[in-house]
Amino acid sequence: MLGSEMLDVAIGMAFTFLLLSLICSAFNELLETRLKNRAGDLERGIISLLGSDTGLVKKLYNHGLIFSLYRGTYDEAIKKRTLPSYIPSQDFATALSGILAPENAPITMDSIKPAIATITNPQVKSALLTLYDDASGDLQKFRKSLEDWFNSAMDRVSGWYKRRTHVIIFALGFIIAVAMNVNSISLAQDLWTNKATRDALVGAAQGYLEKHPASATSAPASTNASNLDQGLKADIDELKSTSIPIGWNQKVLENLRMYPFLWGASLLGWFLTACAASLGAPFWFDI
Repeated sequence: MLGSEMLDVAIGMAFTFLLLSLICSAFNELLETRLKNRAGDLERGIISLLGSDTGLVKKLYNHGLIFSLYRGTYDEAIKKRTLPSYIPSQDFATALSGILAPENAPITMDSIKPAIATITNPQVKSALLTLYDDASGDLQKFRKSLEDWFNSAMDRVSGWYKRRTHVIIFALGFIIAVAMNVNSISLAQDLWTNKATRDALVGAAQGYLEKHPASATSAPASTNASNLDQGLKADIDELKSTSIPIGWNQKVLENLRMYPFLWGASLLGWFLTACAASLGAPFWFDI
């Protein structure tokens, strides 16, 4: 039936895009881990809060609560790219309130205000004074406000990461689409005209769903390079083990040589594949 054939084609396409999205996501995680971009994003987020000219950023990273999250001093960690990629909001608030209080003095609201008054950065000073006034003399409330302030900045940091990831995965998707000739247009045509391939791919998709829970398509639980390499290899092997009509062969190359206009259609097909991969594995898993 026509409806059944269209559904099978859609399932086959979605399964292909799911595997490609997983491969692109694994590649992206490897890049993020090896380039340590998350740690850089976190540092930039903290600088946006505390200012680059106040000295508070360096004091925060060298504070005992934060110092234990990485090796060496702040200056050494910058050079070696070993800054932490995550700081608990409670530790940030406790450390910052301790930094604002005079050294070796009890941390009280009265001891914190003079330090805020000496901050020369008007934006940072205004923000801290606002949080201080809202606390109405309650140190715990002030620390809770610092936590919320930090968390709002981390939401922006997450936005930076998501936008960068979207661009990187699209680029990776296009590169993989070209390298493996995953042309969405020709793939849809092949699945529509070849019942055996269509049935085999639908069966592979059903088998994959039975073996993998929904959580398997989420972000990797570990950013360990070895685990990421293993996950990437598994996703590539899964793609190779299917009957998906992709890849380069003599017939494809000969057609492109004889009919140059097919390059335009191929570029469009690769572009569509990259767009599909950039939607992410969870999207295609749900589909």
